[in-house]
Amino acid sequence: MWSKLGAGGKTAPLVKRNTALRERLRQDDFDIFYVPKMRQRLNLVIFKGPSSAPAVGQRMTLCAVGLLLLATATCSARVVTTTRQPARTPGPAIVRSWGRTVLRNTLSIFYLPKQKVLAETAAKAGHGDRYKAAGHPAFAWSQSMELLMLAEAVKCHAVNAVILHKFVGTLGAYWRVANGVGGFDVLPGKGALDRYYDDNGWMTWGFLRAYAATHNHQYLAIARHDFQFILSGESSALGGGIFWHEQAKTSKNTCSNGPAIIDALKLYSITGQHAYLQTARKLYVWVNKHLLDHRDYLYFDNIALNGGIVRTKWTYNTGTMLIANCLFYRITHEKKYWRRATRLATAAQLRWISDTNGSVSGPGVFAWVLLDGYIQLYKISGDKKFLTLAQRALVYAHSHCCMPGGFYTGAWNARPKPGHTLKLINQASIGGSYFLLAHVLTQ
Repeated sequence: MWSKLGAGGKTAPLVKRNTALRERLRQDDFDIFYVPKMRQRLNLVIFKGPSSAPAVGQRMTLCAVGLLLLATATCSARVVTTTRQPARTPGPAIVRSWGRTVLRNTLSIFYLPKQKVLAETAAKAGHGDRYKAAGHPAFAWSQSMELLMLAEAVKCHAVNAVILHKFVGTLGAYWRVANGVGGFDVLPGKGALDRYYDDNGWMTWGFLRAYAATHNHQYLAIARHDFQFILSGESSALGGGIFWHEQAKTSKNTCSNGPAIIDALKLYSITGQHAYLQTARKLYVWVNKHLLDHRDYLYFDNIALNGGIVRTKWTYNTGTMLIANCLFYRITHEKKYWRRATRLATAAQLRWISDTNGSVSGPGVFAWVLLDGYIQLYKISGDKKFLTLAQRALVYAHSHCCMPGGFYTGAWNARPKPGHTLKLINQASIGGSYFLLAHVLTQ
């Protein structure tokens, strides 16, 4: 597939509720893609196939699945309406079925056959729940969410490794080498260079999860090369930290530094190379010095080069730092990271999780990171209260925010307002959360 790789808004006040939680704070310190021969944008290894080829019987099964998906992937495909599950605590099979519906939608409804990539949006096609791909190819951020979802889907259904591999082939169109380093651009093509360090942080995260699910070393190689682009956004201005945008280096954001810390820690865990751990420590210290609000232990959005701070707080910024603390604790066993992780989890619960119904507020494309953090905290602690926080939020989203056809809009805490278009990123972010939860529930 790919050739060899070369060279904000106002912040709402903290809700005053749940005295016990606040006291705890004070005590702690599918195979539908035809993959053409890609132009040589990404100078890595040509992807000739998965690391280990399936047996003949498995290949026949995979082909059958691919043909079935292809048959259903028409431009205006109708998706079978999902049946609402009344159970308050659905099991892993039910949650997996929710993820499969989302995955099927993204691979069929959003597919652009001419460009052979997924679209950013899908528009209404007639009456009912019929949609078809519309507009331009998906932004890199949206594609990274699809990549993350597919990586989680592989853990639930091994057959999805074939779909993952085909999807990865389509991402070669986004890779551009410029300024001495390769990285993923916002859109495919040869337009003006427009690369974001946070987009690449999510992409690297996706490839690392894909590697963890498949042990395909080609995914690890891409992640390591993409991480070099992320590090090219670091500078001594403001004492360190990674910029948000390559072409407009005006701010350093939590959303570009948080994922970079996670990527560095995951790369260290895989490779054992201490340079990655040192990078993670350096970025971690910088973020906590410049963007942590010590009044409520949540994170600001960004700091400008003139020192001005955009004080907006999003679930995903706190979520990435929650996950970073979990990873640091898993690697170093230093209790300070455990204390900080639980403190962050509590602060985020106070701010964004409803006491009444367990829903999570804020855009779903941000909220998934926080829920991922709760699941990671559960995995290292065994404390089911963290798993329950994520589970309740996702069950509520499915019960109250899922439209006919299994589609989602932006929020996971309110009834959807069906419109003319759907966004890929809104589907992929919740689909990945469903697969992640289903996999954890089976363990």
